[in-house]
Amino acid sequence: MGDDPPGMMQRHAQSPVRGFARVETWVFDLDNTLYPHHLNLWQQVDARIRDYIVDFLKVTHDEAFRMQKDYYRRYGTTMRGLMEEHGLDTSKYLS
Repeated sequence: MGDDPPGMMQRHAQSPVRGFARVETWVFDLDNTLYPHHLNLWQQVDARIRDYIVDFLKVTHDEAFRMQKDYYRRYGTTMRGLMEEHGLDTSKYLS
């Protein structure tokens, strides 16, 4: 609790924000050493997000693509956009 920077304890009174003070190690795969480039991991993730939107909102793939990119741009992540605009239950989205 006392390790977090000022202002990181809570964003809203009912919504605690976790800080990163206890994180000792970060791993970034900047050169495709964890996931080889030929797997096209991010393209696969992108397609799965779009498929989720199609199923969740019963829209076409074209509309899902438009929404996905719009929410990413406006909210920082597609998930946050789905939460704010459609009441997404994140436990279902992340399962």
